[in-house]
Amino acid sequence: MKHLLTLLIIIGFIANVFSQNDALQLKKQELENAKSSLTEAQKRVKTIEQEIIQLTPPVYWQKGGFGALNFNSLGLTNWAAGGVSANSVTAIGNIYRNYKKGKVEWRNNLDLAYGLIKNEGETLRKNEDKIDFLTKGNYGITDKLSYSSLLNFKSQFAPGFDFSDPTKDDKDRDEISKFLAPAYLTTSIGLNYNFTDYFSVYISPATGKFTFVPDATNSSEVFSGTKGDIDVNDISANAGTFGSNVGVTGNVTASGSFIIGSADMNETDLEKLDGITNGTAAANKALVLGASKEIATITTATITNLSTTTLTGGAITSSNF
Repeated sequence: MKHLLTLLIIIGFIANVFSQNDALQLKKQELENAKSSLTEAQKRVKTIEQEIIQLTPPVYWQKGGFGALNFNSLGLTNWAAGGVSANSVTAIGNIYRNYKKGKVEWRNNLDLAYGLIKNEGETLRKNEDKIDFLTKGNYGITDKLSYSSLLNFKSQFAPGFDFSDPTKDDKDRDEISKFLAPAYLTTSIGLNYNFTDYFSVYISPATGKFTFVPDATNSSEVFSGTKGDIDVNDISANAGTFGSNVGVTGNVTASGSFIIGSADMNETDLEKLDGITNGTAAANKALVLGASKEIATITTATITNLSTTTLTGGAITSSNF
């Protein structure tokens, strides 16, 4: 009887061991099946994502902007450091439209601002007035470096006045600017390098800057022009050659020199041609013969050799005829 009981215990123990091994193998197989299902599911997810990308229309344009209206109020009473109370309001806005497809990129940005301020003891005046449009085109050379061209236009909305003389009434002040008078245009070509999506360096070897004054009736001293004038401030090329035909209706005011070939005409040279009268000599002016090939009002002339058919004069002194 004892031997039978011992045999049954041994058989039960062996059965229990084999039972545990079967459960472990079953769980391992279950894990392998789950991993295989997960792999298949991940492949299916990637396939569906690719199909969605193919069915989604490409987006080449990015657009956005913002606007804000700011109010400020400052009140001062017996302020030892000085100053006056003031109230102001400023409206600002920004709009951008950017395009990118392959190597071509086009960025556009418009900044607008207008503000008014009322200082104690003064009338309402503007303290902010801005129209600033920037457009920039890039053509990629590498992922970060590209050929680039830029155009920047700046002007203002409302008339501006000269407040330098505190004794004048506001109604008597000179108008020095108005809508699109002046307007500033800057154009350039160069290279652009993107360090990040929000920081880049632009190097331009050729830049042109123009100031337009379509109506400068009340601001001739400020803009050095009259109605219809165009003030060309700077056309420069630091590397390479910059050239184009520019058609201008009205006057042209330039700083620097006019260089044509090897001829360099600066302000002093051009003043010798300014205000001359044909046939009449004037100090520090060029001589231009009159219609009869005459020159008048020459006070003193030093001549080394003189050859003439007829010589007429009140008092002639010469040692070489």
